[in-house]
Amino acid sequence: MMVSVRSLVLSLLLVFTIAGELQAFEIDKNYLYYRDANVPPFQKSREFFDMPDRPGFFEVTMVSDTVGPLTFRIVRVKDDLEKTLAQKRSYSVGNHEFQAHFDNPTGDDDLIVEIANSNPAAVAKVSVYVVELPKH
Repeated sequence: MMVSVRSLVLSLLLVFTIAGELQAFEIDKNYLYYRDANVPPFQKSREFFDMPDRPGFFEVTMVSDTVGPLTFRIVRVKDDLEKTLAQKRSYSVGNHEFQAHFDNPTGDDDLIVEIANSNPAAVAKVSVYVVELPKH
């Protein structure tokens, strides 16, 4: 009896684990860009997203479970000019999340995402997602 209950529980856990991974795979297909960035201690990383002739409205999301502090910055690039659109410093011990909109109605601009790691002892692992928002 005890063996069959244990088998049932393990089978259910396996089903839920596989179903969760399939769902995550389905969601990942909706991203325009996805990158993992590893930022060394006291360093910053700049990720350039080339968006030529891609008019639209986008949402940028950065998530990390590393120990902070981390600084996130979204920059619009037009020709050689850079303009900061949003910036946030997070002091969390894990569970960092940052979201900002990047509006590119004419399709002339590019995007830079900057992550600064102020932790002196650990590499920051950050996932960056760029999603195109539906047109109204």
